[in-house]
Amino acid sequence: MASRFGHVDPKRAAVIALVVVFLALTLAVPVRTYLSQRSEFNELQQENAELQRQVADYEHKVVEQNDPAYIEAKARERLQMVKRGERQVIVIAPNKEQQEAAERAEREREANPWYQNIWDAVSTPPEGK
Repeated sequence: MASRFGHVDPKRAAVIALVVVFLALTLAVPVRTYLSQRSEFNELQQENAELQRQVADYEHKVVEQNDPAYIEAKARERLQMVKRGERQVIVIAPNKEQQEAAERAEREREANPWYQNIWDAVSTPPEGK
């Protein structure tokens, strides 16, 4: 191989190298621009697909809200409306914090010895009185 490259003119090699570098630099900017635009295009396609899903959800909600059965169910649920002749029963249940506090107090009571529970029952007045 040394004999093959031995007769290459250094000026010609330098010109060829300069042309290759010039072509690489000339093509680098458009390739970089193409790749960035391609990635932006893919991101926009994903965003467009998400927006189309949202539009489909909103269209479904509009159709659902025009349904008389849905309107009646929401009026019963939110506004507590009833039809003529029906009786409304409202169950007042404790909220989650009240339930957790009651369960915590019950666990503490169970952890106490029996005589402590008796003493607490005698020494503490009933709640609400």
